[in-house]
This record gives sequence, C-alpha cells and structure tokens, in this order.
Amino acid sequence: MRIFKRTIAALALASLAAFRLSAAGPDLEAFFSKVSSSLVTFGYSFVCRTADSKMTGEGEVMLQDDCFRAGGNGLDILCDGRTLWTVDTVSEEAVIETLDTSSGSLTANPALLIAKAGESFSLLSSSVTSFSGQPAEKAVLTPKTAPKSSSDISGLSLYFKKGTLVLLGAEVGMKDGTVTTFTLKDFKYSPKLENKESFRLDEKTLDSSYVVTDLR
Repeated sequence: MRIFKRTIAALALASLAAFRLSAAGPDLEAFFSKVSSSLVTFGYSFVCRTADSKMTGEGEVMLQDDCFRAGGNGLDILCDGRTLWTVDTVSEEAVIETLDTSSGSLTANPALLIAKAGESFSLLSSSVTSFSGQPAEKAVLTPKTAPKSSSDISGLSLYFKKGTLVLLGAEVGMKDGTVTTFTLKDFKYSPKLENKESFRLDEKTLDSSYVVTDLR
C-alpha cells in the first residue's frame, strides 16, 4: 500500500510539468514550449488528503520529454519512456514494468499524459492570486471527458510565479476526492541530456535483500 500511494503521488507530480494543452493562454503555451525543449528539475513537498487520511512527503524531480526521475522519502521512480522502475528503499521492494501507453489513467502513465493532454484538458479560468506567500498567477484546468477511474484527475490548478514561467506549485484533484497540494522549489530549466541513462535503473545495483517483481 505504501509503495502504491507514494507512486501515485510521485507520478502525479512528475506529470505536472508535462502537460501540453491545445486550449491554453499565452503564458501556458510559453511554459509548455519551454518544458518540451528543456531538462526540468525541481524540489517539492506535498500534502495528500483523502477522506480518512493525510500523507506528506518531499523529494526531487528530473523530467525530460517522456522520461522522468522522482525521488524522496525512501522511494525512487525512474522511467526512460518505455520501462518504469519503482524502488522502495525502506521496504526493500522493487517493481519493474513496461510502461502501458494504452492506460486510461493519466496519473499512472505520464507518457500517455504527454501524448494526449491536449485532447484531455482545457483551460477553465485564470486569475492573479498568491501561493506559498508569493504573488502568483493561477490556471485552473478541467478534463474534457468526465473521469472514470478513481485515480483519474478530476481537476488541476497550476500556480506560476507572477510574470514568469517558474512553476510554484499545483493542486491535483482525483475523482475519489483525494486532493494533493504540491509546493515546488528551485524550479529550473537546463539544456537536455544527450541520452536516457539518468532515467534508467541499473538493476544490478539492487542487493539480494530486495524483493524484485519484474512484470515485463
């Protein structure tokens, strides 16, 4: 259960910087264009609230095209666009699986999110507000098709540092009522890496104490 909940949170976070929307305002379009041409890195903290529980965590994300690496609180998730590695260093568990590009759950499949976000979301509203004590511009996004699975996104708000392409945070709502608030720090654009090695796990580095489930 621990690895599942943290995987959903980390993948949702990793996918935030990957949205490409057809019905976006000028600032969003510039942001999505910058993200698509860069290596994006940032630190984060999150609070995930369900009807009967609350989970918190923090970590770091590295994102490039359909590849990402998200780590924190004993969990590392890596994806090179084809294979997904989820490693829980506390429980000493690892799951290796082929990324399912046919999945209907955007939060569970950032690759699908990148490919189909323009078809799935539209800009509902924008406003000037504040986030984490800073002046911010807020964009509220809504799915074009009603979510079906409990883990599908039902609503998303992005918060940018006013007048910039720096993402300060986000709120992700799920169909089951779960709301996760992400606060980002040190959001940075860098030149792209030349290869995908930083987004792959060398499985030989896992020692014999790990329980490895290979679903490929």
